[in-house]
Amino acid sequence: MNYKIEVTLDDVNHILSATEQIEYVNHSPETLTFLYFHLWPNAYQDRNTAFAKQQLFNNEDKFYFAKEESRGSISGLDFKINGQNVKWELDAKNPDIAKLTLNQPLVPGGRITISTPFQVKLPDSFSRLGHVGQSYQISQWYPKPAVFDQKGWHPMPYLDQGEFYSEFGSFDVRITLPANYTVGATGVLQNEREQTRMDSLARVTAAIKEFNTEDLAFPASAKATKTLHYKQDRIHDFAWFADKRFHVLKNEVVLPYSKRPVTTWLLFTNRVADQWIGRAHEINDAVYAYSLWLGDYPYSQATAVDAALSAGAGMEYPMVTVTEPEAIIHEVGHNWFYGILASNERKHPWLDEGINSYYEFRTKALRNKYAGMVSSEVNTNAFGKFLGVDDLPPAAIDNPAYLSAVSCGLDQPVTAPATQFRTLNYGTIVYLKTAQLFQYLEKYLGTARFDSAMHTYYRQWQFKHPYPEDLQAVLEKSTGEKLGWFFKDLLPSTTLPDAHLQTVTSSGGSTQAIVRQTGKLALPVQVAALDAAGKTLESHWTKPGEKEQTVTFTASGIDRIVVDPEYVFPELDRRDNQSRLGALFPKSEPIRLQPFLSADRIDQKQLFVAPSLGYNTFDGFQLGAAFYNSFLTEHKLNYVVMPMYGFKSSRLTGLADVKFRIPAQGFLRKVELGVLGQRFANFHSIAPSLTIHNRLHNPTTARQQLTLAWHYVQDDFLPDFHAPHLAYQLSTQNAVAGTQVNLDVTHFRYTTSVPTFIVTPNTPEEGFQEVDFSPTRFRLSLENWFKYRPEKEIRVRGFVGFMADNDYSRSPYYLGLAGSPDYLKQTPFFNRTEMFTTSQGSSAAIRQTDRQDGGFRNGVPVMSQEWLAALNLTADLPVTSFAVYLDLGRVQEQDKLFYGTGLQLSFFRNALQVYFPVAGSNYASDLPKNFKDFRNSIRYSLNLQRLNPFRLLDELQ
Repeated sequence: MNYKIEVTLDDVNHILSATEQIEYVNHSPETLTFLYFHLWPNAYQDRNTAFAKQQLFNNEDKFYFAKEESRGSISGLDFKINGQNVKWELDAKNPDIAKLTLNQPLVPGGRITISTPFQVKLPDSFSRLGHVGQSYQISQWYPKPAVFDQKGWHPMPYLDQGEFYSEFGSFDVRITLPANYTVGATGVLQNEREQTRMDSLARVTAAIKEFNTEDLAFPASAKATKTLHYKQDRIHDFAWFADKRFHVLKNEVVLPYSKRPVTTWLLFTNRVADQWIGRAHEINDAVYAYSLWLGDYPYSQATAVDAALSAGAGMEYPMVTVTEPEAIIHEVGHNWFYGILASNERKHPWLDEGINSYYEFRTKALRNKYAGMVSSEVNTNAFGKFLGVDDLPPAAIDNPAYLSAVSCGLDQPVTAPATQFRTLNYGTIVYLKTAQLFQYLEKYLGTARFDSAMHTYYRQWQFKHPYPEDLQAVLEKSTGEKLGWFFKDLLPSTTLPDAHLQTVTSSGGSTQAIVRQTGKLALPVQVAALDAAGKTLESHWTKPGEKEQTVTFTASGIDRIVVDPEYVFPELDRRDNQSRLGALFPKSEPIRLQPFLSADRIDQKQLFVAPSLGYNTFDGFQLGAAFYNSFLTEHKLNYVVMPMYGFKSSRLTGLADVKFRIPAQGFLRKVELGVLGQRFANFHSIAPSLTIHNRLHNPTTARQQLTLAWHYVQDDFLPDFHAPHLAYQLSTQNAVAGTQVNLDVTHFRYTTSVPTFIVTPNTPEEGFQEVDFSPTRFRLSLENWFKYRPEKEIRVRGFVGFMADNDYSRSPYYLGLAGSPDYLKQTPFFNRTEMFTTSQGSSAAIRQTDRQDGGFRNGVPVMSQEWLAALNLTADLPVTSFAVYLDLGRVQEQDKLFYGTGLQLSFFRNALQVYFPVAGSNYASDLPKNFKDFRNSIRYSLNLQRLNPFRLLDELQ
């Protein structure tokens, strides 16, 4: 395709007015009767586009709440083919896709000229195309044909998560705008006068000693305009970025093979100018290193631009990238993976983002070996030393970022399309996991052999559209190795291998190690012999496809045999990867007490520790420590033991939570057997449980959890009881709305003494008899919420519960209108005594509530031993931090509608909420008599699960 585009920027109204002419050549063997076009500015036109919907699922609400004038669109289209009108229509579901029906079929090798005027209303910066003030990011802005390849047409709506697939061509573009704008663009600038201006700006920038980071104001636009002319062939997109505040740095890098010089440009504002200066070398590093390992950069210049982007740290386009300074290497590297090797990024994001991340980390490692996604921040610095990872290789520090999701069943296949990934997984799996797996492949093949194969891949597929099978075919032919185990088994799998040392023996001057792999995959793994100082004496790789292999070492001075000494093998449990020769317990490693968290190690068993604090009125202030064996990644056996000492009760308190993970398959992502023991205040309890979590296939999958537990509770205020408990929870949400359903059934079983009367011939005698009772509690709640503006929401909760087989005259079990008595000890209470010492009908309020059962925030002391129904409404007030609430409820025992209303304040992710009752059934006359009456009615709830770091990590994924 050959493009000619002329465009004018109106920087007052933020509008592009343009004309476009495309010479379209049918290079396929098929006759075409229609063409698909992408009109991606229409992705910003309303809330119904694919982009708008994806924003919600990715928990981004900025576009949803944007005003009409802040959105964008493309208009004024009048398609003609060879000067004749043509029938065209927008896609019924996606207004950013159009279908042009050709007036005559286009035969193989045939050419047509497509032309149209168009106008783009530029949106605010929601994703890639847009503007912030008079800083312009002009990308995905012109009508562009979709790709037609051997697999057919590829029309696709614009998305924020999920990038592009475009056809190669030549571009001739003229941009008219006020004369004092500086532009970074795809292509080679043709204007000598503007070239001179850019060189002058570069000299001025180089002489600046200090940048004023506070000065970000836009100067007035010049009244005069200029037209910049850019040309370039063998590219598949054209983007440009304009700002009147740009500083300019110019440099040059000589390519390793052709020795051809490439001009490099950095365009940036005062915002983080020092970072741009400090990383100025990285654009040259990227151009040189990628050329060295893949093949020479084919263009004459490369540009990195600082601009207001709302789609990650950077975004790549041919020859130009918009980026934060820390992402320069990654974004410039995309000139190879996406720019020159133009794979379908939407369908196979790993093929560009993942492999590019591998080369990014490798390029950074030329200056600093700790160059990964995590290891670049946590390495040999003080933070790395504190976490105990300063002596680990980079892969050991980076791996937990994706292994965390793997360990709790939240992994997704590397090879999945972009639209299926949950937001966090898109970064940790597509970028990091793929990069780590290609490092593993490089180590297996050897760097020289791997580089040679990738050179061949680059030569064969540059300026084409390679698919995964093409990469595999090239690498297999170049290396002479069958790599199905990597491309067909490992990459598409969510099952990781597990290699360990079965036995290690020495005899006759040699050492034999039997390496065994469990699970579905049998992958090659490095096995090394190390001396006492940790130096590798001898190393071998096992063969793919074999579950058990014997590796023989002949080196002398061997201290230990280690599986995967460089931590590149993608496994979770490395604690059985080392065997020390001559040791009494060769596989037993020392236990190290590690504060807070760290990465899993081969040479140590780690026990993590963190301080713990507590308080309740019975035990007083409590101080202790939490000991746990996993945090970032879960093991088969996970535990938290938290002993504390209560200074008021002078006794040991605390809890122990132990979970054993059972392998899950199919729709199940995690199955856990657990037991939780607690001792606090007036109770101690133990609860064995079985918990099942569903698999999350994509961002729209609802989370479901089913728990079957058996609670044994001894409580000073209740008869000892045990209770089988079934709980089901379903939750789904996006950026502006959500639903949660909770259903639980609890069957209480207890024995208590009941007075009896025995009639004798003389007088009746009173006695006592032990009687078993077994009431059952059923509870169902449905909660919906939606945002009516950013950070402001309305919540509606409905609840119904009833008790069955309840002995109303003797039973201590009931449903509470203003919260439950927490029979199963699932909520931490500061004062449990007040639950049972405040009698029904008393005017005294129970200050703390768990917001269960009826969920009333006012302290209405009404209970039911039969049934209860309630409706809870909450609405955030527009201006203040307060929310207003209204609670309505009925119980079977009283023919009355109870209510409560007031104000609510929330803190720490709603973990702490304070309620200020203004009116309701808790007051004698529905209103407080005086300020003291109001003050004594203030209540609060405390939900520490919302701050539980283990739960937060799971929710984050």
